[in-house]
Amino acid sequence: MTVPPALRKALAKVDTARQDRDEAELAQLRERVRQLEATNEALGKAIGLLHEMNVNEPDAAPPTSDPDDSSTGKTNSSPS
Repeated sequence: MTVPPALRKALAKVDTARQDRDEAELAQLRERVRQLEATNEALGKAIGLLHEMNVNEPDAAPPTSDPDDSSTGKTNSSPS
């Protein structure tokens, strides 16, 4: 089967246009991947810093009770 030269030329043109569109889309997708990877890296660093800040801060001191309140054996009443 022979393909007329005009048809071959038209098919080649369509193929070239499709390749150009695919390459443009691929370039856009690669750029988007680069942006998302940069965002992911920045978020990872931010999370790491938050963890470091949380670890380095001293914990809140546990509530302490008044020593006079904690003794149970002392009373101010005199023996009868």
